[in-house]
Amino acid sequence: MNIQSIYHTGFVVRDLERSLEFYTGLLGMRIERAPAESDDPWLAQVVGYPSVRMKMAYVGVGDGHSIELIEYIEPFGTPQPGLHDRNRPGSAHAAMVVDDVTSWREKLEASRITVFGPREVRDLGYPWARLAIYFQDPDGNWLEMVERYPKPEGSTEN
Repeated sequence: MNIQSIYHTGFVVRDLERSLEFYTGLLGMRIERAPAESDDPWLAQVVGYPSVRMKMAYVGVGDGHSIELIEYIEPFGTPQPGLHDRNRPGSAHAAMVVDDVTSWREKLEASRITVFGPREVRDLGYPWARLAIYFQDPDGNWLEMVERYPKPEGSTEN
């Protein structure tokens, strides 16, 4: 009995189309599973609601790990202000390795997205980040971009 791979990270969003524009338009990911709507009773059992209707799509970069975007139509969940803090137990984020954090910071800030993270590059070897930023998607889901040295041959560290 073994876990074989990390399949996807799921984010609940308010508006699937708006989120797809953010992830594909701004971040440049591609749709890996087309938007679909479902009210399958099996799905309701999986997520633990008596009945469910949701729209969902998967985006990614083709590396085998996707971000699943889920818009709950029923039961509808109302956003709660203040629940987007990074330090609260239960908070989550998805991280991406990128080639140029500084350019990403500029692009995100030009799109009026608040970005956290130092501007100075650390000279640390793999697997540590040389540069990293945190920011949120339109619904407050946290994302991280990390720039680091290439993985050395034979390394088992992620």
